Amino acid sequence: MKQTAADQNPPSEKIKRFRRLEKNAAACRVCPRLADQSAVLSCANGSLNARVVFVAEAPGRFGAGRTGVPFQGDRSGDNFEILLHHIGLTRAEVFITNAVLCNPLEDGNNRKPAAAEIKNCAAFLQESLDIIRPKVVVTLGIVALQSIGLIVGARFQLSRNVAQPLPTSRFTLLPLYHPSPRVTNWKRPMTQQKKDFKKITRLLQR
Repeated sequence: MKQTAADQNPPSEKIKRFRRLEKNAAACRVCPRLADQSAVLSCANGSLNARVVFVAEAPGRFGAGRTGVPFQGDRSGDNFEILLHHIGLTRAEVFITNAVLCNPLEDGNNRKPAAAEIKNCAAFLQESLDIIRPKVVVTLGIVALQSIGLIVGARFQLSRNVAQPLPTSRFTLLPLYHPSPRVTNWKRPMTQQKKDFKKITRLLQR
């Protein structure tokens, strides 16, 4: 599923829009508990011409919160790389972002983003999708699905909608579980997640 040179080089206007968005995200201080954290949004997130966008929860303190690259540096990132490789895609072909762009911490540990933080960051996610215009959006976990629900004006339930392609007016939504060790060990094993990821390939081939 390799891209051509034209696919890999986004138009200059798209690049300008994304750079403005990146600067706005870096300057954002709307959420009091995240004001001292850095937004993870840059060219390291992936391709602006991506046909599939992955949306996770938030940067982790050992992952993107440290490296500045979504799903890199921790065990969740290792699992994500395995799943991406399983369907023949590379980071250069996709775009990876989060429902909340800053690393939520409490007592030095990762915490679940608050509802207000998800709502505050939804505009950045929506603008990212407007710029990229992907064919498929894959949410990884409940928080990511909640954020997309805010954007498309619908309510989804991960346990009910998991691995079900859901058409929206702008893209096909595919809700999946997060590839964190906690989830893969107790909720959705990697063998099943590999099967779930295979549905991305089929959606892109339509």
